[in-house]
Formats: sequence, structure tokens, C-alpha cells
Amino acid sequence: MTFNPFIERKARVTVTVTRPDSSGEQTPETYTFLQHRMRINVRQGGNQFGNAKIEIFGVPPDTMNNIARLWLETLTPQNTDTIAIDVWNGQGYMPFFSGVISWSAVNGGGMPAVSLVIEANAAMALMNATASPYANAGPVSLQDALTTIAATQGFAVNYSATAPQYQLTDVRVTGSPMEQIAGLMRHFGDLTWFVNLQRLVVRAANAPFDSNAIDISASNGMQRLPVYSSSALQLDTLFNPMLRPGVACNIQTQQFDFVNRTLWVASVLSHQIEPNLPGGQWTTSLACNSYGPRGNNQS
Repeated sequence: MTFNPFIERKARVTVTVTRPDSSGEQTPETYTFLQHRMRINVRQGGNQFGNAKIEIFGVPPDTMNNIARLWLETLTPQNTDTIAIDVWNGQGYMPFFSGVISWSAVNGGGMPAVSLVIEANAAMALMNATASPYANAGPVSLQDALTTIAATQGFAVNYSATAPQYQLTDVRVTGSPMEQIAGLMRHFGDLTWFVNLQRLVVRAANAPFDSNAIDISASNGMQRLPVYSSSALQLDTLFNPMLRPGVACNIQTQQFDFVNRTLWVASVLSHQIEPNLPGGQWTTSLACNSYGPRGNNQS
């Protein structure tokens, strides 16, 4: 898989909120931010389930107040308040993050640089929703059970072809869709999962989702030599939206043969992009686990 990091640095943030109109009817309102100065941080992996924090400068006060729900309204996360982040890939905008707004505020502490601050979570829609218990006498595959539960909120399931397949019987889980999914997955320690772009992604633990590796080297944006051990590695590279938990990484250096000979899978990532900010960051920091040798794995 390839992504050219040496392209124009552009991002588009789309916020949709549902607010009462003049007649009291709940009406969706959409705001698109393209030319504004922005700071965007997206974290994936571990227990993050895809958290995003967005800071947008130059937003009109009425718009900030409406999004942040400052008109004596309690900011209770609701699935109709959403945010989507798309990034430029050289030909058009590609989806990078989508989620439900979990918190928002107006930050006037940097006056005159007042900003709208939004935090969002990719799995919040599954957490917020109420759902009927899922019960199935079986046999039913784990993949099918997860698909049925996730579909109640419009989520799909990407189940790795290399992950173990399980058949379940006498299944019954309760709670929100997220609680039901977690209730099923906690029985399978050899699987790991996360939520991204309205998809539940399931793969074998300590293994990539598939064999399509992303090349990372100094020639395509690696910013410094990695910190590594026999089982883990950390590095910074130019922003690459295709890097996500479970992606195989082909990391090449001129100095460390051990790194070159080891197979790595991304486990935890932090993307920091700052469109329209002079000298703004445009980086991806990632931690990887090793999952086997390439060649004889000797340094």
C-alpha cells in the first residue's frame, strides 16, 4: 500500500449537529471547515478506540456557540452530533476519521486567537445506543454475531481472513452495542479489535490484518531512526492516513539490519496534523510489535 506524503497538506473537517430551529423542531446543521487554521490529533490503538481532538481557529462566535451548545443546553453526547475528517491524497479527499462529538467548548484563553475545541470518538455511536439483548442458540460464527450487533448502528465488520474463526452456541449478551461486542470479544484472547470509520476491525493478536505492508523509510518520510527492541519499535514519520492498528509495516533503515529483517505490525498510533498553520506539524507517531522474522532475523 502506498501513500505519497510529499503532497499539498490539506484537510477538510465537517461537523453536523442537530439543534432546535425557531419552531422548536430538531434540525440538522452542517458546517464545513477547509481554509481555517486547525490542529488535529487522532489517536488509535490500545484502549483509545479512535479518539480525535480538533482545534479550529477563526470560527464565527454564533457558529462556535451553536456547535458547543452554550445556549443553556446540557452537553450530553448524542449520536446526531458528528464530525468527519477527510485528508487530501493528491487526487481528492479521502476519509480519515469519523465519530460522534463527545465534548466541545470555546477556548478564549488565547485571545485574540479564539478557537473551537471538539473531541470525538469513533465508537461513541456504539456506546450511546440502547439495544435489545443479542441472543442466538447457534451455532453461529463470531463474525456473524458481531455483524448483527454492529449493524444496528450502521457499522460494518472487517474480519481478517487470517484470524481464527469461531462457532458459538447459546449466545446471550446485553447492554449497548459496544458492551455486547466487548462481551463477546473478551472470550477470545487471541483476537484484537478496534473501531475505525464505522467499521469494527477484527484480527489475530500480534499479527497484521493482511499481508499488504506499508513501506516506511527515510525516502518516504521517516523523520528519525527508530527506537527498537526485540519485540517492539517506535518511530515518527510524515503523516500517512493509511497507517492504522493492524497494518503491516516494512521498515527500512541503512543503520539497523535487525529492523530491516523483522516483520512489524502497527499497534498504537498518534496522528498530528495542523493544516493552514505556518510551520504546522504533519506527522504520524507509531508503536509497532514484531510478529516474526524476515529472512533469518539476524543483525
